Amino acid sequence: MAESNCHIASGTTVKGKIHSNGDLRVDGLVVGDVKTSGRLIVGENGKVDGILDTDYTEVSGILELKKISSKVLKLNATAKFQGDVEVDSLIIEAGAIINGSILMKKKNAIGSGGFITPSL
Repeated sequence: MAESNCHIASGTTVKGKIHSNGDLRVDGLVVGDVKTSGRLIVGENGKVDGILDTDYTEVSGILELKKISSKVLKLNATAKFQGDVEVDSLIIEAGAIINGSILMKKKNAIGSGGFITPSL
């Protein structure tokens, strides 16, 4: 990971709206909306509760969201996600916990509707 432009350290709570053109790393608690054209990295001890609008989000901690809109969402093995997500690309490691809905914005080339139908 490239160096963060902003770091919310463990033990720190931020309430309100955050707008950034650079990277943001959260190891503390953010309650509110986050919008960044950079990357949002949520560390293992980090938690974000609100609405996200990002280009790239990588989560090892907790996301409790009303909505997330991201080009790329990566949920690492220790991630816990609750909410609704709209993404172009979704990466989920084994062990990640997801409770919510996922809408893929970018249709892939598989099948007529962009969905994969499992065969038994």
